[in-house]
Amino acid sequence: MRLRSILRETWRNTSSGTARSVTLALVLTGLVVIASSAEISTVAALERQAAAFRAAGASVLTISAPGRVDGARCESLRDLPGVHAAGALTLRPGESVAAVALPGAPMPVADASPGFASVVGATTDGGPGLILAADAATTLGTTVGDRLATTTGASRLAGTYVYPRDGRRDGYGYLAVGVTGTDAPFDECWVEAWPLTTDLNPLLFTVLRPGGDADDVPQVQQLNPTLGAEFDGAGLYRERVTRFGGLLVGLVAAVVAFVAVRARRVELATALHDGMRRRDLWTIVALESTLWTAPATAVGMALSLAWFGRDGDLLVGAVLGTRVVLSVLLGGATGVVVALVTTREKHLFAYAKDR
Repeated sequence: MRLRSILRETWRNTSSGTARSVTLALVLTGLVVIASSAEISTVAALERQAAAFRAAGASVLTISAPGRVDGARCESLRDLPGVHAAGALTLRPGESVAAVALPGAPMPVADASPGFASVVGATTDGGPGLILAADAATTLGTTVGDRLATTTGASRLAGTYVYPRDGRRDGYGYLAVGVTGTDAPFDECWVEAWPLTTDLNPLLFTVLRPGGDADDVPQVQQLNPTLGAEFDGAGLYRERVTRFGGLLVGLVAAVVAFVAVRARRVELATALHDGMRRRDLWTIVALESTLWTAPATAVGMALSLAWFGRDGDLLVGAVLGTRVVLSVLLGGATGVVVALVTTREKHLFAYAKDR
């Protein structure tokens, strides 16, 4: 058959309802929507867990060695793969500062290297001054950039940070932090890494300067250990409940496609009996299959891309959408091929008798 004749036959079968294209398209689209929705909800839940882990400060590691932390070395840790921020901190023992508006609520004073603000997610304007806890700034009625009158002199509010009581180490939620250079020794080095792994722990000891007593053992701690030592996102994804969803919908699609094509066995066998070449018959059925799989493919990819595209995760949406769509397409193609292979011209009269 010529290509034009093949296309005309394909269109005739589709438009007349012989190929059941509308029914098959609806069934496959429904399967894709169900499978895609399950995958989307599962992965979105994992993303929320990961975001909660980081928001709680669980992805921050600290090493404490009073007077031995090299600020420059600490800051250089941000150049390591997976490290997003690093900064050093020193609390000034016995020193505090109070706003003139609240002289009865003094705040402990700390010095920090420039990168510390990023570790705690502080909002700063990059200028000189103090970085206060957001609650303290709210109580004082000040915003970033405002003049800050203290009992020790005038200053300005250079930034604010949030440090809730959600399992983080105590003593850092009500500080007045002044940003200094990196030359002076510090007491602690804080590092925010994602994904957080215990492989980072040995590298924290590289920020220490020589010295210290034998009994003064540096302490490596997780800022917030309540959510676990690490977030194994890859492991949770591999063990997700919906990991077999694609296989299941693929099997269902194979059964649906097989039944749909086998239901036309008399028509197909008759075409072969009338002299149609098998390859022409396969081409026609393949084109018909393309017409009823296209809507499912489009809907599945659009659904996945639209959901994850909101946050700019188009790659995640493309991967998940492709996994589901390919499962359905491969299942449908397998069902069609098996049905065509098992449909023989010599069985025409048996098909007609059993119909």
